[in-house]
Amino acid sequence: MFKFFLFTCLSILSLGIDSVLAAVNVSTEEVEDAIKKEFSEQGLEDEIELEIYGGQSSFNFPEANQAKIMVSNLKYDETQNKFTINVEIFADGKSSAKDSLIGKYYLMEEVFVPAENLDKGQIIQEQNLKKIKLRSSRIKSAYITEKEKLIGKEVKRALKIGKLISSKEIGMPLAVHKNDKVNLIYKTERMQIIAKGIAQEDGSKGEKIEVENSQSRKKVYGTVVSSDTIEVENQ
Repeated sequence: MFKFFLFTCLSILSLGIDSVLAAVNVSTEEVEDAIKKEFSEQGLEDEIELEIYGGQSSFNFPEANQAKIMVSNLKYDETQNKFTINVEIFADGKSSAKDSLIGKYYLMEEVFVPAENLDKGQIIQEQNLKKIKLRSSRIKSAYITEKEKLIGKEVKRALKIGKLISSKEIGMPLAVHKNDKVNLIYKTERMQIIAKGIAQEDGSKGEKIEVENSQSRKKVYGTVVSSDTIEVENQ
């Protein structure tokens, strides 16, 4: 019993020494969080991503128990998205390291992209999409990023998981397919004539496509009204 008690005491003593000598690390991520908070306090409330390329952004204190990050003198250029800031680290209450950092900041934006690979002809559903964050500068006007504008659209070109979707890659679902038999509606101010026709190309609701009058064999253009109806333009 005595030997066991002595061993336990020595173990406790050893743990006490180790805790005194424990190192404290300040990571780049922790420094970036402090810088982002300073950006916010200066009025830039948008979410940002930082890229530090000058100065020391991580620190190690072998014999400290705690450390605190202090940042000051933040200056940033909105035209070039560049910034400078002073960073000072206090270890156990004493100023132990300081440096001036320079880098770039990027505004971030939430966008929706495919959560899986999507095949041509597939109708996009909510479960086919996922939300990610990207730098706003990478999002061009040709991309459709809002969930509401993606759901219900038909894939015109195969889409890859995680990739931004352009307006050329999706569209309204096809209402009429090439060679479908359709009703052709001819309207005038006084009357409406219905004839039979054959679609000469695919078309979504609201699109203009070429159709052929089954009786006259004349080819005309009309607007897709539904899956079986084309409203022919006045000739």
